[in-house]
Amino acid sequence: MRAPRRRTDLAVFLAVLLTGVVLVLCRVRPEAVSTIAIGLSTLYAAWQRQDAAPGPGGDAAPRSGPDAAPRSRDTDAREEERTDPRR
Repeated sequence: MRAPRRRTDLAVFLAVLLTGVVLVLCRVRPEAVSTIAIGLSTLYAAWQRQDAAPGPGGDAAPRSGPDAAPRSRDTDAREEERTDPRR
């Protein structure tokens, strides 16, 4: 399973690199090239997360730790309402 993912990663890296080179040769502004590269990388990262192994509830395992997305105040308030015995 490791080898196909590495090949896919390499193919995506080369595609983004080639896209950047072609855009630079077409005299596209460097800021636009970097924006496109970031967008393509973000799409690939989202696609890779779809392949994550499902967690115990059937959904992909939630991220935790320093890389986890910050929680909103609304989420914290709803969590508190569910767990607060006074309510």
